[in-house]
Amino acid sequence: MVKAAAPAQPMREPSTKKKLFRGRCIAIVGADGSGKSTMAQMLVKSAPTTTKYLYMGASIEASRIALPTSRLLVWLKRRRLKATIDANAPLPPADEMPDEMRSRLPGGFIVKGLAVVNRIAEEWYRQLYLWAYKARGYTVVCDRHFLYEYSPDSKSLRPENRPLSVRLHDGMLRRFFPRPDLTLHLDAPAEVLYARKPEWSIAHIERQRRGIVEQGQTDRRFVRVDATQPMNDVFDEMLLEIEKI
Repeated sequence: MVKAAAPAQPMREPSTKKKLFRGRCIAIVGADGSGKSTMAQMLVKSAPTTTKYLYMGASIEASRIALPTSRLLVWLKRRRLKATIDANAPLPPADEMPDEMRSRLPGGFIVKGLAVVNRIAEEWYRQLYLWAYKARGYTVVCDRHFLYEYSPDSKSLRPENRPLSVRLHDGMLRRFFPRPDLTLHLDAPAEVLYARKPEWSIAHIERQRRGIVEQGQTDRRFVRVDATQPMNDVFDEMLLEIEKI
């Protein structure tokens, strides 16, 4: 967790002349340990009558909104892995999964294809919630965003020889999935982020950072925020960027 400074000023509620922070989609992205969830919750608490929080990350267990089929797939995965992982531990990302654990997961073209179909359905399901909130006049603060969870435009993380299921999913995100009105990237060196949250390796965190940066190069509404600052300085900088849209 980033170091706290003096209490931050709450975000202004919109007046009749200027609907600040309303009817927009603002995504807070960053590698593990950057403070995404904390900042997203702070933004929503600063303007509770005009904003909605929505988790738009890949972890089904971290989301309050998910398809029943997604919950079922997570349960089945944990059932297969129960001999290699603690029941209360988070499921590791693919690049952090040891060989023994990976060998217990079901494989094959059909299984992977069905998993991708469900993943795509899950992403559009949460996008429907986002559109519903916006239709009611809310600004949606997204904790993470699928475009930056998978970074389909990242050349270093998405080689040409990747599996067909991955290419289909990347193509959907790249061509059809809606972009946020503003993406705020909470960025800091991987070593700093690891010191805050030593859950996965420094190499994994650096891959996350690189993917987000490369994906952000394709979006003119992508803004880097220095996450090495005290928490309330990060919050104030985010507010300044929000006021510009």
